[in-house]
This record gives sequence, structure tokens and C-alpha cells, in this order.
Amino acid sequence: MEIIDKGSHAPVTEYSVGDVIQDDVSVYMIVQISIDNYAAVDLIDGSASDSCGSLKKLYHETHISGERKVKAAVVIEGEAK
Repeated sequence: MEIIDKGSHAPVTEYSVGDVIQDDVSVYMIVQISIDNYAAVDLIDGSASDSCGSLKKLYHETHISGERKVKAAVVIEGEAK
């Protein structure tokens, strides 16, 4: 995954599935792990937050002041070895 940092980012006021969130420590993706469970996956080390039953609850439990939404793109470059 390639993170595109152009310096201006939307403030985070809620989470949506697929959002990529950056803070001072890491970069996270908001994912749906089952029909009614959501988590934040750290894109640096692959760890996931505890699952929450709604996106609002996930935001309330994991949001950090100063985090921002960033644009991310998956780049496919041939076969894995």
C-alpha cells in the first residue's frame, strides 16, 4: 500500500470502512471484520484494535486527537515471491 501525503488532510470526525487514518505514531485502516464488528488495523505492524459493534463505538474508543484521514492506494507490481 502506498500512502500519499500531500500535507492537507480532512479532520477525523467519524470513521467509515476503508478510511486510512494517520496519527503521529502509525497509519491505520478501518475495516469490517464481520457483519456487525469493526476494527482499526495498524498498517505498520498488522495488529488490530479490539472489535466494536459499530463504527461510532470504534471511533469513540480509538480516536486520538490530531489524527487525520489520508489518501491511500494499493499498488500491484507483479507476482509475490
